[in-house]
Amino acid sequence: MWEGDVWVATRAARAGADIVQSGFFQSYGTEMKGVVNPVTQIDRDSESVIKAMIASHFPNDGFLGEEGGGDSWKEGRTWIVDPLDGTVNFIHRIPQVAVSVALWSDGQPQVAVIIDVARNEEYMAVRGEGATLNGSPLSVTTTEKLGQSMILTGFPYDQRDHSKPYLDLTASLLENARAVRCLGSAALDLAWVASGVADGYSEHGGEHGLKPWDLAAGMLLVTESGGRFTDVLGNEHALEAAAFVASNGHIHDDLLSLVRATLPSHLR
Repeated sequence: MWEGDVWVATRAARAGADIVQSGFFQSYGTEMKGVVNPVTQIDRDSESVIKAMIASHFPNDGFLGEEGGGDSWKEGRTWIVDPLDGTVNFIHRIPQVAVSVALWSDGQPQVAVIIDVARNEEYMAVRGEGATLNGSPLSVTTTEKLGQSMILTGFPYDQRDHSKPYLDLTASLLENARAVRCLGSAALDLAWVASGVADGYSEHGGEHGLKPWDLAAGMLLVTESGGRFTDVLGNEHALEAAAFVASNGHIHDDLLSLVRATLPSHLR
């Protein structure tokens, strides 16, 4: 991997994180993209500075951001950005938020950087070269049984319309895993699987669920740390699907089976 890609990804993510961090201590405008889906001026400012920094170095690359949309992630070089992952947490001053920057090339992840803003921790991965946290190598857990596992999850923004089917997965996880947590930042959930804090993670996709910017960086962190990431059908390198599963690899098939068995009918 060309070193310049990593340099730009890291500095772009850091620039966005600086804006998000400063936002904890200032007033800002908030709008609603949906009933329970807010966006703040901080989201937009972070994406703007990240996009500008990337464009200044790679003006011909594609860009796909949560707030501004953009190009396809399946063709050419495309930077996929979540400028503030965990906006609901951020609004409520819960320090579980992240900035996520990933470079994909022809549908394959190449570089990933996730900044844990509150803890000032930098997760980074390069395809074929492993993953690190603040420069130290990452590795997934060695837990072999789902019953001994800590599993992370979350809920789509149409939770009020489909609360029962979404809770079916949560109930199944509670019945089969050691512990289940919902922390509100998909990027950090994936980073924590990669770093061995949790053994697995699953969440629904679809129209109101996880999007490419939620997953593009964390996916590479997990796989470069020795774990697995697939959609509900078992496909790798998928950023659009009905549901997703990340794990240490050992529990992946069992976790995937639970997700498939409880997949809501509106996502089938």
